[in-house]
Amino acid sequence: LVAYELGAGGRMASVSFQSAAMGGVFARFPRALLVHRAAGPAGRVLYVFLVAGPAPGLRGGMARVVHLAVPRDESAGSLARMYGAFRAFNPAWAETRLLLVGPGLPQPPALAQAFPSAEVQLSVFHLCKSLQQQVQRLALEGCTERLILAALSDTVHAATEGSRRKMHALLRDLVAPDLLPQLHIRWLLDDEIWAAHRERSWGEASNYFRDLEIVTQGLSQVFSAELSLESCITSLAWHYQNEPMSPQSSLDPSSPAAKPEATENLEGDSEEINRRTEEGIKQSLSDICTEPAARLCLSEFAVVQKSVQLIGTGEDALSIQVLEDAHRVDMKGLSSCTCHFNQVFQLPCRHILAVLNSDRKTLQPEMLRRQWRKGCDAHQAGQDSADGLLEILKSSWNESLDKSLVVSFLMAEVSRLLTHCSREEFEHRYRTLRELADSWIGPYVEVKL
Repeated sequence: LVAYELGAGGRMASVSFQSAAMGGVFARFPRALLVHRAAGPAGRVLYVFLVAGPAPGLRGGMARVVHLAVPRDESAGSLARMYGAFRAFNPAWAETRLLLVGPGLPQPPALAQAFPSAEVQLSVFHLCKSLQQQVQRLALEGCTERLILAALSDTVHAATEGSRRKMHALLRDLVAPDLLPQLHIRWLLDDEIWAAHRERSWGEASNYFRDLEIVTQGLSQVFSAELSLESCITSLAWHYQNEPMSPQSSLDPSSPAAKPEATENLEGDSEEINRRTEEGIKQSLSDICTEPAARLCLSEFAVVQKSVQLIGTGEDALSIQVLEDAHRVDMKGLSSCTCHFNQVFQLPCRHILAVLNSDRKTLQPEMLRRQWRKGCDAHQAGQDSADGLLEILKSSWNESLDKSLVVSFLMAEVSRLLTHCSREEFEHRYRTLRELADSWIGPYVEVKL
């Protein structure tokens, strides 16, 4: 699921991303949600939403991630739209009762309004990380810093009232009084902040902090790269999908823990609908198109199946992006797209196929030019194929196109040109190819055509 806004020049200005696995995890564990904020280049900010409560069956920190978002800015309106996208993606949002946030989260009222039934509370993870970083910046003596950090570690793993008071006293005694306000040591004695964390055992607390640190550091590092927002969300999605996790993680679709009981049938039905839609598109390509045309389009469809598609609506066209350069599909007949593949071959490209897949539709004969349809007039088809070959040969080189793809286009066109012609024309064209091959490689070498 992807929601986005376009800015100046038609570039992506904001995006909210969530996979089916993320949605499944949140549906199982919606009661406690942690919101992590990471600053990036060019003033952009990444918001990571993670399940924060007990989550039996989850292995690895990335399994806790349920939503990624980059708002247009951090105004109240932009953040409200971001939280609104999260709610739209997750019907279980109304079950959330606790929201954990870091110090200084912008526009807290926007978050509280989006989740009126939840309590917004300071995150112990963010509190301890902030305290650790500030202690390290104080440039204390080595033994003093090690003593404070060791006490902080004990507090993290066993958040008893005694350990928190000990940590509070240690900071008060070892840090200069004028530096104490920036450490916010009063938070150590706030029982409400520590209430949820106190219920964790030593091992649970250790795993929880380790998982959150690995996840937040990894995603922040990916986000800090100087990339366009389109490339950035692609890199974040790749990092999420490829981060090593235990085979028993709830993100593993083969694991029984991957789907909650309450939504198991719903997700199964959705997968079956997707499978039938994809099979219908493949069958319609085989039924309507000539074999070379079907082969080319199936290659395009394979890209659609393995990617995320962003589909935005306009008055007269759909903006389709298969996480690459955006192209526009004509809504009238779904037969025209601005991409190179469709412009040259006049065949359904990955962008048109993405629309068909999204709308649960199949290919129709009127979406194809006549020479690509089965049973069309052979002579006319041959002439049209020749025109297609000329279009490729006359088109300017585009470095973004893979060389092997261009070669495959030429091979397909030549094959089609030889297929849709009379026997006399075939003999003439074959002799021409024979001469061309000999001129390239030499008549002394046997060239198999």
